Amino acid sequence: MIYSFDKHQRLDGSAVRIARHIDSCGLPLLPVTRVEGFEFNDALLGVKDWVMMDYSELHWDSENTETHLFGVNTEKFNHIFRGEEWVKFDNWVKDNPPKLYLKRELLKQDVSDTIISMDYPAWHNPYPIEDREQFNQRPISCFFYWGRSSEYRVRFHADVWTKSNAAVCDNLFYLQLFLQEESHPKKFVTVNVPHYARQPIENILKVNGLSKLSVSMRGSGRKCFRHAESPTNSVMITEENNLAWQFDWVDGVNCIKFNEWNIFHVIEAALSNENLYDIYVEGVNTANKYHHTQYFPHINKIIKEHPIPQTKVIKVEIKIEKVEITIKVEVGKKIAEVLILTET
Repeated sequence: MIYSFDKHQRLDGSAVRIARHIDSCGLPLLPVTRVEGFEFNDALLGVKDWVMMDYSELHWDSENTETHLFGVNTEKFNHIFRGEEWVKFDNWVKDNPPKLYLKRELLKQDVSDTIISMDYPAWHNPYPIEDREQFNQRPISCFFYWGRSSEYRVRFHADVWTKSNAAVCDNLFYLQLFLQEESHPKKFVTVNVPHYARQPIENILKVNGLSKLSVSMRGSGRKCFRHAESPTNSVMITEENNLAWQFDWVDGVNCIKFNEWNIFHVIEAALSNENLYDIYVEGVNTANKYHHTQYFPHINKIIKEHPIPQTKVIKVEIKIEKVEITIKVEVGKKIAEVLILTET
């Protein structure tokens, strides 16, 4: 059961798509994201037992040294969740905390029995792992495709032209000619794809699969779609952070990590790393665990194992000769009718 936290039912489509695959054990599930002009849904006042699915983002330049949790510390983030409507929602959560809190931007230090990490799953088809020779012959050194949800992405795109020491392509329309004509051994493709001009992800991943490295850089949040896309058929270059993941990304094992000051040094070192192919293989194997066919069964198993209310089976024995009795058992908001046939 998916409930709206916003009075006007304005829910983020990506979060709703994820929520539809979550088994919340019969409890109302609230997918929460930042909403422009948010108004608290008063209908929630009658809801008691429920599950939070918090996919809200802070901001691209936030420090991210503390996990934001509704009902716990929102007053520290009131520059992001502004206004009386967010206060109403936060107070409702404080007075009526969720039985389980699923959190996207969750720091490792804040994981608990009732607060667990959630991620973006992969919706595209998995890609086969290439052999070492095929991987080493890839024509693109590094690939970066991005939308402007973070100014770090803009700066990095600009820096590629001046700091990468590579031939640069920033337009997919001439990519084929770029690969044919440019003689520089190191080639960098960086492409801005705004939300109003998005391309099918399969087209983007074709280019991703021509590159040895693929950059996944923060957007408004630290976790983004690229974490499920970048490593699917390339080596993910991603930022160092203390986030909790269902399947961890480990520097030098299944990805390569950078900080905001050393990314070009990290890329240069990665391209000469003799273990790069092995990192690629481990990265693809980890990325496959985020594929929706594997990820949601994993998450739902974790939810089932957590101490949230479950539907109880009630055994009734009645010593009455040849009588049919219908018992109505109230479970949450549902009425279950149980037909009992007895004979002495």
